[in-house]
Amino acid sequence: MNYKLLVSLMILCGLSSCKNTDTSATDENIIVKAVEVELDKKLDSIHQLKQFHGIGVSIVNEKGPVFQEGYGYLDRKIRADYTENTIQNIASISKVILGLTLAKAVEDGHIKLDDDINNYLDFNVRNPQYPDDPILVGHLTSHTSSILDGDYYDLSYINLEDDAVDNPKIDQEELKYFQTDKEALSLQDFLKNGLTTTDTALTSYIYSDYAPGTAYSYSNIAAGLTAYIIERAVGEDFKSYSKKHIIDPLGLKNTSWNVADLDSRQRSTLYSTLELRYPVYRLITFADGGLYTTPNDLGIILTELINGYNGKGTLLKTSTYVQFYKKQLNESMFKTEKSMADFQKGFNKGMFITYERDGIGHSGGDPGVSTLMYFNPKTSIGQITFLNTDFNSQKAYDSFIAIDSLLKEYGNKLLKK
Repeated sequence: MNYKLLVSLMILCGLSSCKNTDTSATDENIIVKAVEVELDKKLDSIHQLKQFHGIGVSIVNEKGPVFQEGYGYLDRKIRADYTENTIQNIASISKVILGLTLAKAVEDGHIKLDDDINNYLDFNVRNPQYPDDPILVGHLTSHTSSILDGDYYDLSYINLEDDAVDNPKIDQEELKYFQTDKEALSLQDFLKNGLTTTDTALTSYIYSDYAPGTAYSYSNIAAGLTAYIIERAVGEDFKSYSKKHIIDPLGLKNTSWNVADLDSRQRSTLYSTLELRYPVYRLITFADGGLYTTPNDLGIILTELINGYNGKGTLLKTSTYVQFYKKQLNESMFKTEKSMADFQKGFNKGMFITYERDGIGHSGGDPGVSTLMYFNPKTSIGQITFLNTDFNSQKAYDSFIAIDSLLKEYGNKLLKK
């Protein structure tokens, strides 16, 4: 934030106070500016620890953004500033937009959540251990489908740089985990190959030992399958349908499932370490983590989510938002001690949206990406964090958590909650 601007505002208010019969609004503005400056200083001090190249943050409420800022660089080589309008993929927060897109398809009568997914597919999907138990669309949204990721999911990461091999700027150890674009399957083939494998000895076997609808197990492949189901149900490419019904109505200018649609000059490079970067990459199962957006645009989405929760959303009917936020998990679905402990602390799932961290939203993690987006349902205040560099130490992780804690603390201060 601009300290000189704050001083100028204070001087201006002092000079004009004798002419202003109502100084309360002016005094309040000065206090708000002072809180913003204090928050900005603390966030900048975290950036100065040099754990990440770029940081983007946003605080919003039901009216829109309250505080937005960027720190560091979107690219260490050209020293371009990371701002609230810097574009990067947001990893699993993408699932929330997938959920909104699915909710719209349900609202318009294209899909029913209690339908067998095979009603919409051109290949048959059953957990081989439970051939008589259908996997429902709703099971996909709550991560209870019995579809796992396993090693097979790693094949979804596709390197888009032809000259990445032996490029000294790219982390060659990490590059080994990416497929080449020539090796990449289509979404349909990727899903069909995994979901129709019945031999448990194969890497492509991706089913759990639990029946559909009985156990929680997070699944990116199930999210990718949901996008494919939407395409089949609405008779339109998922990306264009999502753009038409979610992205465009919110006026999001820097958000897309297709990175080529966006300004490459504003796109962040993603780093594995402070010295090395990842190649530009994409996901075959794009709907689970491949949305590109900015802290500003995601803040607009979060404001809509807050309003939808409070019955004032614009994208979906109130009844649809009730269905979107309905908690779907119960105690019997948690099979490990840790997951049960999380459930007892309030963890749950709506339609690809998560109840945790004393809020509602989602987190995200992908190569070079760490993101958080949550709002407090009691105060209607939300916060967003973007990072463009992997965690490489406990200090880096602690810094990430500290950013989120500051946004929560100062969100309440700015809005007097």
